[in-house]
Amino acid sequence: MGGAIERRLSMPSGNVQDLRYLYAVVAALARRNGSLQQGGGTFQYLAKAINDYNEAKASRFGLSFKPRGVNVEVIKHVVSEIRDLGLIAVEDQSLALTNAGRNVAALIDKGDSLQLKTIFGALILQTYSVFEDFLTVLKRTSGGQGIPVPSVNAALYDRYEENPKQIGAIYLSIVRDHCSDLVPNPDRLAFSLADPRLASMNQRTQRIKALQSILEKHVIEHAFAPLIKSRRVYDFVRSRTTFLEFTNYAVFDFGGAPAELTYPTSDFGPIFAHGMRTVEYASRTVYVNSPSYEEVADDFRSSISRAYKAKSDEFGYARIADIRDQVCRELRVSDNLFDNYLGRVYREEPNWLSLTYSGASDIVTEKRLPIVFEKPVRELFTLLRIAQRR
Repeated sequence: MGGAIERRLSMPSGNVQDLRYLYAVVAALARRNGSLQQGGGTFQYLAKAINDYNEAKASRFGLSFKPRGVNVEVIKHVVSEIRDLGLIAVEDQSLALTNAGRNVAALIDKGDSLQLKTIFGALILQTYSVFEDFLTVLKRTSGGQGIPVPSVNAALYDRYEENPKQIGAIYLSIVRDHCSDLVPNPDRLAFSLADPRLASMNQRTQRIKALQSILEKHVIEHAFAPLIKSRRVYDFVRSRTTFLEFTNYAVFDFGGAPAELTYPTSDFGPIFAHGMRTVEYASRTVYVNSPSYEEVADDFRSSISRAYKAKSDEFGYARIADIRDQVCRELRVSDNLFDNYLGRVYREEPNWLSLTYSGASDIVTEKRLPIVFEKPVRELFTLLRIAQRR
């Protein structure tokens, strides 16, 4: 695949979550005729390309946080990964795009996001074993339902009178219900929760954070070791596979206990009932659930209606991010597909579906982005409302 290394590595060196950092560096090299001398000036130039991308994204989506500038170490990790993928080569102390890198640069220039995801998906699966292992574990242990990772909040902590062992038992039950082949060791967890340092913490927020850390580490290690043994690595792999539309994730309520559920939106076999996009690498193929709008239009609208009924407030509005989470889980599709199809419903059925912007009341994060329409004028939407059919 495009000159990627033949020897498979476990994972990239830097855990850079946003794959578009790689896009930015490839595009920046292409703007300099595909080659630059290694050195401080080059790294600063590449850092500016990534910082410009981050600022443009924050402006487009109205993110609730200001992106931090990347440093030279991040650039070195990005360059190392692009080299692993066979998109650049080091020649005479220069960074030079390979033929595969130039082809990717052309797709970036065209804005062909779907083809880019297909190419990068194949390259990453072929080059780094952690991503294939992650998808395999999700399928094997949950049968497609997904693996819930505990997400302790203050309400749950208070409800069970700050009892770590009881909260731990609740989450073990949730994991067992969703993952028949994943049974985290309760004795080992009980030992961790009995750590006197947990009870000795003075601040309540510290105790909640420590409890969260213990619980999530227990589930992640049990499910994904030896390649994934920390929340940091888990977040990296989960975010990458979600961007590539192999998985999706969100925080859901499990009988009053919130948990972040990562579930597959792809499979190593053609199991989906509607249209599928294929990503081929080495001797395997990943089938991504990519139904056309016509194939799922009725199911899509019905799913929106169910989610809206559950999530709408007293004024008849629901957060688009909440609806997106529910619909994507139900249909096992990507956020991007939801956004595209919601836009189509909005254009075709304006008397049924209306959209608006909530202003500063909504916290916009990487996983809870607004809907953005660029034409005829640029508009952001964070809330939706559905009219009752007569």
